[in-house]
Amino acid sequence: MASYYVDTNVLVGYTFLHNRWQDHTRRLMASENTLYAGDTVLYEYCVNVGYGPRDGEPLDWSQEDGVIGKEKRKLRKRKRFTYLELKTRDDLNPETVSKIFIEKFDVEEQIEHKAKEYFEKELDQDCTLDDVESSLNKLINRINSTAIDRKDEVRKRIKIRRRRKEKDYTTPCSQMSRIIDGEEDEYSPDAEVLTDAMDLKDRFLIDTVVTGDKGDMIYNKNKIEPITRLNLVYLKNKFANEDPEIDEEIPIDQDLA
Repeated sequence: MASYYVDTNVLVGYTFLHNRWQDHTRRLMASENTLYAGDTVLYEYCVNVGYGPRDGEPLDWSQEDGVIGKEKRKLRKRKRFTYLELKTRDDLNPETVSKIFIEKFDVEEQIEHKAKEYFEKELDQDCTLDDVESSLNKLINRINSTAIDRKDEVRKRIKIRRRRKEKDYTTPCSQMSRIIDGEEDEYSPDAEVLTDAMDLKDRFLIDTVVTGDKGDMIYNKNKIEPITRLNLVYLKNKFANEDPEIDEEIPIDQDLA
């Protein structure tokens, strides 16, 4: 059994059924591995997507002003735009609805087929606007209700360990900020996440960080790993079909009756 430090995008990927990392994160969460995160990940996930944990600010799982709240607001906004677009169409059918849903919800290519399969199952070829609205509401309600349950699972599953105040990681954090963002003195969320992980590495809790961030962390891993002494692994590569017992895909409407 291994121990991993998970990035914020891993938690978000598991929380929302329409996220492109849904199947990969499901495999990770279903494993017997020990999963850790730090202040910055919890802060981004629940509290705020801006600057990281401030001294004395409570890190509370019940808050939803972070990424999880941002994603829920996007769902409401995109559902409204999708419905308004569909109202203008006289060619309503599962294919048209799927196409507009994928466009308005910015669905990633990896899970486009799930959206298509859902609407093909829910709608007839001669469906009405009321039928479409009902199927759309049903899907968004399922994504939201599952997100509530998944967030609670994440809270129970992930061990949060705060960075030790007595340890000074200013130099490596600045080095990583310069590598990732090109700025040494500006706040860098990725650098802060990696610094939290570095502290857990120094406490002999983890050796590996799992992230879905290919553009910054994985792209710069050859520069970051010597600084942190951590192994950075890409979620897609590490947890793609790793466990045959849980390899079957979960549909986007997995619990809908």
